[in-house]
Amino acid sequence: MHSKVVLSLLAAVLLTSFALAGCSARRTTAAAGPPFRLGVVYGRPVLFAPSVPESNPNSSAINLEMDVPRDSSAPADCLAANGPFRVGLVKKDPPSIQIAMPSPERWIRAIRGANDPEGDALEALFAVLAQLEPTQPGACFKNTGPAIREFLLQSLPMEPAETLFNYYGYRSSRNGLALEPGMRLKVERAYVKADSASADAQSSENQEGVSFVYFGVESSSDGKIQFRREGDVHFTPASLKKKFQSIGIESELGALQSEARYRLVFYGLNVPTERKLSASIIGTTSSAKLDEFEQVLRSHPTDGCKNFAATTAIACLDFTGWVTTTPQITVELNGKSKFVDCGTLLRDVVPESALGSLTIQRKFLNSYRDIRFKPGDTNMLGLTLVGGDRLTWSKTASGSP
Repeated sequence: MHSKVVLSLLAAVLLTSFALAGCSARRTTAAAGPPFRLGVVYGRPVLFAPSVPESNPNSSAINLEMDVPRDSSAPADCLAANGPFRVGLVKKDPPSIQIAMPSPERWIRAIRGANDPEGDALEALFAVLAQLEPTQPGACFKNTGPAIREFLLQSLPMEPAETLFNYYGYRSSRNGLALEPGMRLKVERAYVKADSASADAQSSENQEGVSFVYFGVESSSDGKIQFRREGDVHFTPASLKKKFQSIGIESELGALQSEARYRLVFYGLNVPTERKLSASIIGTTSSAKLDEFEQVLRSHPTDGCKNFAATTAIACLDFTGWVTTTPQITVELNGKSKFVDCGTLLRDVVPESALGSLTIQRKFLNSYRDIRFKPGDTNMLGLTLVGGDRLTWSKTASGSP
């Protein structure tokens, strides 16, 4: 798996790269409670959530309980279940939700793509997540479904490099990156000479320049997601601005209708270079509908979303031509908030020499928890950052400015 899910444009050359991660750095008071912890499954590091007891053996199923407000719309026999996953009401006052998940060993095998004679645990998870969607036919967790989904995803043990899945549902081989308020998108474009568009357009002598512009991912007045342009389009060289007044894709992005869910889908190396289709943004009322639509896109990786969206009530935008988009998140580095590309690893922002003094806080649901690891443990260098992460280390120990 690639270490990033970012598609970025570098000055004279249009390059495609991939990232894994997503996003908001709103200040929240750290809460007392169990920390995240770095454990080991099959000899490799795995990050366990605060909700998973340290006493739970790696070979045993995980059983959790989640307190929820009373959901008058959920009958006593309300159940979402598939394979090793099971979500049901516990009959007591106040009410709570009981969640069963596969053992860490079975789950990590599924994430790594190993064959499981008992069934695909990863696909079972997606089936249960679909059942938790309030908009799905027959859904019984009308009010609590989204909160249960968040708790379930954030509780799954994951290898440090893949924790984007916990927060944004991202899997490079299956699911795009959920776009959340607090993120921003950097849209970059390369301009090539008209007579070189079908030739060696990546060559520096065939390029006229580049441009970039930022779009904030925001909540609309009704709680849906919308995109707002932040500032002007920046051209290099500046003379390009007079030549290229109309920026089609950038205008379309700002005009996308607000939707309850939006996702950024990367097509990766499945797309022929001459088609120049790098990514699509898709949006609709639920994550389950996005899951279904994304599978259609992945089965036709060169067609783009517009060929299918008209008949499926999906808002969509294809990034075609010499244009890419990079999702960015905010993290806190020694008390200073900074935007970084989604997929940024710990080693990209913290020198190895600082590991001995490094502390990390990460949001779990609505509060911050410490990530517990042995000082100096280099396994932490492969941790993918998520939005709102707080990193603190000694500047003198790292030689940082």
